[in-house]
Amino acid sequence: MVDQIEPTRRISSTARGSNRGRLVEVLRRQGPLPRVELARSTGLSFAAVSGLTSKLIAEELLCETETAATPWLDDADEDDADGLNSRRRGRPAVLLTLNPEFGRIIAVSLRMNLIETLIADFSGSDLAQSRLEIATRALDESALCDLVIAQIDAMLEATATPRNRLLGIGIALQGIVNADTGRHLWSPALSITDVDLVKPVREAFGVEVVMANDAVAVALALCAAEPSLAQGLSATIMVGHGVGMGVVVDGEARWGAGAGSEIGHIKLGSNGPQCRCGQRGCIEAHLADYALYRDARTFLDLPPAAAQQPSEAQMALLRERARGGDPRLEHVFQQAGRALAEAVAATISVLRPHHVILAGPGLQAFDMMRRAYEERLEQAVLPWLLKSTTIYLRPSESAAIVEGMVRRTLWVVDRNRMEATE
Repeated sequence: MVDQIEPTRRISSTARGSNRGRLVEVLRRQGPLPRVELARSTGLSFAAVSGLTSKLIAEELLCETETAATPWLDDADEDDADGLNSRRRGRPAVLLTLNPEFGRIIAVSLRMNLIETLIADFSGSDLAQSRLEIATRALDESALCDLVIAQIDAMLEATATPRNRLLGIGIALQGIVNADTGRHLWSPALSITDVDLVKPVREAFGVEVVMANDAVAVALALCAAEPSLAQGLSATIMVGHGVGMGVVVDGEARWGAGAGSEIGHIKLGSNGPQCRCGQRGCIEAHLADYALYRDARTFLDLPPAAAQQPSEAQMALLRERARGGDPRLEHVFQQAGRALAEAVAATISVLRPHHVILAGPGLQAFDMMRRAYEERLEQAVLPWLLKSTTIYLRPSESAAIVEGMVRRTLWVVDRNRMEATE
């Protein structure tokens, strides 16, 4: 890992377009703040912040919460019209926060044989979550849409949330999606292709519906958890059921068509192992869970995986046996490490990101991949390019997908609402 000079902070598109948007975005990222700190963080005058927050409180979008335990700066005095240079006088400041009761957001994650649903309040705090195991590849288009709608309805019912309090819905899919049109183009989790999921869900609930690749959702969740990763261009390579990449610029998924990349389908060789996409030699065919488990079954007596997708328990057993010293399994994971290095090398060489984040449950085996990964990465990237990027290891759980999708949906809801009031 190399040190990275922190890139200059840029203002997001929401902030550029709307003072209301600046306030909401700062509170979304930083949490409860007093008015004077909002003025500092947004670059707005104290008077402008006071006026805007009064309006947003009247609209019930913001609310006042408990006073700060540590005294903040007091209100402006006569010699400080903007209220940015006053001294601490020991009087606790009232904090402003997003009103959690303003509405609800639901996020749905569709992966191989699993549908996860999460409901959150307007502040982004999780309220409830469900998991449904189902043979996803057996679903036709109608059954898929009906199932997603039913899961959303069930979450509303479980939390006693009236439909009119639902602000938006986010859907994260493994595979290729068109975030602009709301169409799922291809996913290994489904046997159907080119499906419009957004339109029927929007018609059922009458709210904004946002679609994204699951790697984009994980990228957003990680950047929200670690704000330093949101500075500049961050590329998150997600390893697990498949291999994908989400690109975030200054904390927003606004790069390219949907901010997702199928980096797992870069070819390492035309005669390589079979990939679920139907082609051979993809990075994913060396690195994804199903590829490792498939290779291990050629020399170990392991139970078959449902729909060629091993469970979390099966992958945990595979890692345990590899750490037990089986040289054949060690070779499988070392090969996976080299494939991961190729994905990182391509990302750095093409995008030149400030940050590359290695994420996903598949990285729980990184200790067994590390040696081969580091050796191959040194060979595959120009040294001055490698030094310009900081690489992070974040073996995230699957919950990061729905959490990131909540944040993506809230961002879209905020943007649309602020634009409508301009």
